[in-house]
Amino acid sequence: MWQVVRLRRALHVFQLEGYKRRRFLQWARADRARALFVRAHPQKKPLVMTGRAWRLLITSAVLCLAGVLVLPGIMHIAWGFPLDLGSWAVMSALLFLGVPEVLVVADSVMSPIQRAINERYLRRAATTLQELSPTVVAITGSFGKTSTKFAIETLAGEPGTILATPSSYNTPLGVCRAINERLGPAHRVFVVEMGAYGEGEIAELMGFVRPSIGVLTAVGPAHLERFGSMDAIRRAKYEVVRDLPSGGTAVMSVDDQIVRALADDTTHVAVVRYGLDADGRPDVTARDVTFGSDGTTMTILDQRDGTQVRLSTPLLGSHAVGHVLAGFAVARAVGRTKEEIARAASRLRPVEHRLQLMDGAPGITIIDDAYNSNPDGAAAALAVLEAMPADRRIVVTPGMIELGELQYDENRRFGELAGGVADTLIVVARVNRDAIVEGAGGKRAKVITVDSLDEAQVHLRDFLRPGSVVLFENDLPDQYES
Repeated sequence: MWQVVRLRRALHVFQLEGYKRRRFLQWARADRARALFVRAHPQKKPLVMTGRAWRLLITSAVLCLAGVLVLPGIMHIAWGFPLDLGSWAVMSALLFLGVPEVLVVADSVMSPIQRAINERYLRRAATTLQELSPTVVAITGSFGKTSTKFAIETLAGEPGTILATPSSYNTPLGVCRAINERLGPAHRVFVVEMGAYGEGEIAELMGFVRPSIGVLTAVGPAHLERFGSMDAIRRAKYEVVRDLPSGGTAVMSVDDQIVRALADDTTHVAVVRYGLDADGRPDVTARDVTFGSDGTTMTILDQRDGTQVRLSTPLLGSHAVGHVLAGFAVARAVGRTKEEIARAASRLRPVEHRLQLMDGAPGITIIDDAYNSNPDGAAAALAVLEAMPADRRIVVTPGMIELGELQYDENRRFGELAGGVADTLIVVARVNRDAIVEGAGGKRAKVITVDSLDEAQVHLRDFLRPGSVVLFENDLPDQYES
């Protein structure tokens, strides 16, 4: 029973790692004491006992039971004491130390069954998509794709006529689940977010949903550790444009230098360039942009036909302008008028944990930007914090992860920026502590280091007062927080 408890704790980490065996084993081998799972840790994102999770838990428990019974049983029958007791002790020790390896073996054993289940779901989703035949919009990027996806969902259709894949359902099975559970005859447009950790993953999704419009928001070092190089990231993200059919439309952010170069080289489909930087020759841009604590107002100009529209949105920050421009471009591509788009813009809402403005205790403002930070997004969040009227500015952050060889330098630069904007900088966990503290050294901010978000909140209670603005920038997954 103790082994089952530990297996369940290990399963939580395995699930957080997306059931990627190699990454899970790397995590376990980085700290074998942590990977014994003898202590429970607070969970911000608890284990979800899906069918796959139950199958893995049961199979791994059966493997453990067999391990401590079968070999010692054979030894007992064949040779008796002390070989039976010795083999039992050895197997018990191995299984105690090797909980991550047991889960990986169980996952390998269950692979044929899981593959058959996945294929059945995929066939059902493919049939549904073919029968309903909505206009499919694919969107990807190193950052900004989720916020842009929901901007498109709001601007490109009336409620009930357009469906976007929820939350971060950006894998084949996530997209498949969205189709099977949510897509209906009333949906004229289906917006699909596409995530990737390697080349070919977006291409697989493109072949499955067959979009006619592809949106590329940015190419940056997010998940560089997994991709291996910036060239690999660039090639992988460009698959959303490369695999569009003849007659398709690519909507590309020319504020991003790499995307701009890709747009310059794209000739096989129509390209709609969007952004604020005039050097990128955007087709869809904005001017007279004003920011306030209640949102952003702008005039959007479609330079292809001279269309102009003034609109306001509750979204915050310069990045939000890009989300709206992409939404406008896609909305125009599917036939929406500028008046319809302007009315819809007032319904835009910040995506949860992405520059989301919230009220805390009386007189205290919270900027929640805790989802999956990246260098550009973190800088934009600090700019929003700096622009907010406040008596005291506080940043709570663990820094950024999965940036590979750039991780230390990017977190040090982030520390420099945060140290210059904030009055207090609370660095959570140890993973980027040295880099952020080094960057913030000599800046105006008082730096406090803690091991967990719970500890950070204890410190916040001690010195928050009316007039304070707190930015939560990124939040580590449970398996990274010490």
